[in-house]
Amino acid sequence: MSDDKKIAIILAAHGEAETSRFIENYRVSRRTLEHAAAVMAVPPVLQVGISLFSALKKKLNPERKGSPHNRIAREQAQGLQHYLGKHSGNGRIVFDVHAAFSASDPSFEEAIEATKHHDGQVLLSMSPVDNDLTCGQLCRYLARTRRPDDLSRVKVISRFWCDAAFHQLCAAHVVAASADTRLGRSERHALLLLFHGTLVTDGSGEPPAFHTGLDETVTFAARLTELLGSDIRHPYGRIMTAYLNHDVGGEWTRPSFEETAALLADSGVSNVALFAAGYFADGNETVYREQELRRMLPACTITTIPCLNASPAFSGYLYERVAVAVSQIMSTPFP
Repeated sequence: MSDDKKIAIILAAHGEAETSRFIENYRVSRRTLEHAAAVMAVPPVLQVGISLFSALKKKLNPERKGSPHNRIAREQAQGLQHYLGKHSGNGRIVFDVHAAFSASDPSFEEAIEATKHHDGQVLLSMSPVDNDLTCGQLCRYLARTRRPDDLSRVKVISRFWCDAAFHQLCAAHVVAASADTRLGRSERHALLLLFHGTLVTDGSGEPPAFHTGLDETVTFAARLTELLGSDIRHPYGRIMTAYLNHDVGGEWTRPSFEETAALLADSGVSNVALFAAGYFADGNETVYREQELRRMLPACTITTIPCLNASPAFSGYLYERVAVAVSQIMSTPFP
């Protein structure tokens, strides 16, 4: 009998529709709102109405061809599997790596249940910022479905927003992507850091009744801005923040993408690079921003620095985080 241990690694991402098909987009929107209803008031009839409208809008928009988000998540899982395969503890551990989603298939709940008899499970919350709708979903599910003694074999990896190594990774990613621009450092060259917006106050002017991740987002944005501002290896004399808001249910984070674009229009910049630091993978909220900004700033050259996506550097970073969790589960150093 083999003494190998089997560890499941589940990359739990949001999940998006991979095509413009109506039914796929409806299901993704509906599941997103069902999860949201666990922490805020979203009546079922409103969930249906919003989902129908969202799916129809994407179906009728010829520019929307489906999101790359899920494909990238699968590539991230493959990259991490490759790193883990090279460091399998001299064959002592077999790693079973999955990409799973909260709003599309396969669901993270299915992946957790399918691997619950493994010797251990490591769940990665695939969002830089923690809130009730990212890692909060994972923790609530585990609390509902596992006995306390079972949880000793489960680790949830989150808190990327405050990890200095992650900040350095993002900064290095920006510098590497800017190496071939041949632009000198100038105030005419701007870097626009994009973050997922969140509610600041609800429709009654009160703080939201759930954990939005506002403080974490603001802290992450400030630390990355400071780090890049002190780095002379890129051409961006201006580093600005913009929040990608949904603008429903109350007041959202500022400055919004549109507000920052208006500031840039009056600033004299000639080149703007977009980097969605608040996302691990490009998707519907990021891939169309370049063309939107081109319409707002027709005289500027607009470029996009992709998200970390499935880059080898990001795979290596995730491997380091997973290795710590595996060591804790196995009560022995890994690798």
